[in-house]
Amino acid sequence: MSKKPMILTAIILASIILAINFFPTSVPVPKLASLTDAKYITYYKKACTLEDSEACNDLGDIYFKDKDYDDAVEFYKKSCELDNSEGCNNLAYMLDEGLGIERHNWEALKLYERSCKAGNMRACYNVGAMYFKGEGAKRNYYKASLYFKKACHSDIASACNDLAYMYANGKYFKKNITKAIGLYYDACDMGEASGCNNLGYMYEMGDGVRKNLQKAERFYEKACSLDDYPSCDRLETVLGKKIREITTEEDFNAAKKACKNSTKGGTMCYKLGLYFEKNDDKDLAIKYFETACDRGQSQSCKHLGDIARQ
Repeated sequence: MSKKPMILTAIILASIILAINFFPTSVPVPKLASLTDAKYITYYKKACTLEDSEACNDLGDIYFKDKDYDDAVEFYKKSCELDNSEGCNNLAYMLDEGLGIERHNWEALKLYERSCKAGNMRACYNVGAMYFKGEGAKRNYYKASLYFKKACHSDIASACNDLAYMYANGKYFKKNITKAIGLYYDACDMGEASGCNNLGYMYEMGDGVRKNLQKAERFYEKACSLDDYPSCDRLETVLGKKIREITTEEDFNAAKKACKNSTKGGTMCYKLGLYFEKNDDKDLAIKYFETACDRGQSQSCKHLGDIARQ
């Protein structure tokens, strides 16, 4: 090679190095595994190459969390090929949702079934859910119930919740509210927000049980603490029925929590406004009235109008 091309090559290489080092971080640069991957990822990749199925699945989880679905699918697929039940379950999820791969419900169902047979109880629940909804196969409540029972008996909370729903609504089983409540309790105890929410609704409305606002409040509050925001909204409604006026510290704390966590309604925010207005804190009263009004609580909007009119 002559000197001139060598010099030109050197200039080009130097320009690339400068660009990589000095361009703003918002400018995308090609993925270079040797430069950009964290050390632990390098080791995981080596382990996966050496056919460690768990490392492959962990890499899939890492890329999934980073929303790099194409790479997540690649590693889940490798994990599943190595007969890792969790890898197969995760690959099935990607197929079911069409993330990083073309959506195929039928193939997803088959992978879920394979993972379930290998002892993955979350996959068993997913099989039940697909049969219940009729995804990847014709709707089949009988098969759904079998898989939900299997997963519920292995402490998969969502399976207990969905099995309870089937008993509560007479899906395949003869309607059995007592059985449903017991399963909802199991699901709620295991941290399934939907189970707590369903119990709250039943006690609030007297649906198959004697109406009990105290119990409804307790279950909605637990579901709300598990980030189930519809339950936060229901909690505010229940407290609105229960607390006519904030007179105790317990009422105040419950109202404040409900107002903070809910996204609509505004009943308790309105009552907090009345509480602060009564205690001569006009600024805080207006703040809570405005929050309630923004959520569609008409009394708060009217009250703000009255204040502005004075």
